[in-house]
Amino acid sequence: MDSDLHALELPAFELDCRDWLVATPDDGSVPEEVGGAPVVAVLSTAVIDMDNLAPASAVLSIGLLDEPVESVRLDADSPVAELIDMDVAGGSARYVVPAPGGQLALLAEFTGGSNCAELLKRFEQLMASFRWAN
Repeated sequence: MDSDLHALELPAFELDCRDWLVATPDDGSVPEEVGGAPVVAVLSTAVIDMDNLAPASAVLSIGLLDEPVESVRLDADSPVAELIDMDVAGGSARYVVPAPGGQLALLAEFTGGSNCAELLKRFEQLMASFRWAN
């Protein structure tokens, strides 16, 4: 796919992805963009208990913050990630991480498809681990 995606440079970042499988456009396993938004990575995880398998995925993409976004800062341990919305019953959540000194932002959209408290906890833990690299 030929595009101008390489012109959008997001600063480097770090995430604690120990509970997640990570796929990137560089390895050819995910598309370079979804719905016009450049894809940084697609993450997958699952919670397995005695009776159930609860899978989830996340799409990390790049967007422009051309307007203020209503969000809630996670906590003092998460200096950058902000929760946009969460659907506990549906097992989904969206977070935004504004890039330092610019209008670019990382958008993380998590989909679990079920009401699984452990998945929602994994979403929040992953985003709380977010750090812009120096």
